[in-house]
Amino acid sequence: MQVLSQHHRRGIPSPNTRNKKQETEKHTMAGKIKEATTTEIMSPASMMIEPSDIEIPRINVVQKTSEIDAPFGSIVLDKQFVIAEPETDVLAVPVSVNKGWREDIPYDDDEVPRIAYSQEERDSIAASSDYPMLEFADITLAIEKPEKTEVDAAFPFPIGDKFYALGRINVAKDAYRQTFKRLATFTLFNPETPPSTRYWNFTSSVISRGKYSWYAPSLTFTDGETSEAVQKFANNFAR
Repeated sequence: MQVLSQHHRRGIPSPNTRNKKQETEKHTMAGKIKEATTTEIMSPASMMIEPSDIEIPRINVVQKTSEIDAPFGSIVLDKQFVIAEPETDVLAVPVSVNKGWREDIPYDDDEVPRIAYSQEERDSIAASSDYPMLEFADITLAIEKPEKTEVDAAFPFPIGDKFYALGRINVAKDAYRQTFKRLATFTLFNPETPPSTRYWNFTSSVISRGKYSWYAPSLTFTDGETSEAVQKFANNFAR
């Protein structure tokens, strides 16, 4: 004759049974948390990522008055990585271009220039401004990692079988002419060939006027075609 324990007689689970149930629930909950974490944190859709959420470091061309600790004329990413020495080419792919206008206020003036991103806004500001309106552009570039580089950390993004840096440069005046206008001219005469389907030589070139000299960024077309992976990245980025 089987003798039931007090827990069984009262319909109460024994301590061993409770412990096993709790352990099972713990593992089940841990699995759900792990699954939820993987799904919600690692998925761009669940994170609701928008273009404004993407951090894109600035690209600077070092001038004599720059506070960046790098050689005069070098191209620097995020104020810390020298990605190109003066007048040395690196391969770049333009993935985004935004044109605008701003008041051409002297550099040492404390007044903040007003900015326009449409011709209507430009005309409205110009009508009440004491300064001429200056064309500028923000150009986002994917820069291919050179075969020989001492700054691997500057190129963390794998696209296809190569690694890239992503950076944005603001250009005006000579820099605007040597970058944005070249992209615009190429686009006008090659409407079926987006600039992102070709590699561009990205470099700094010295400009001299009178006793003054400085470096400006430059983009020059090459006939090298970018990979399908790079073109897909550029298309998705532009959206």
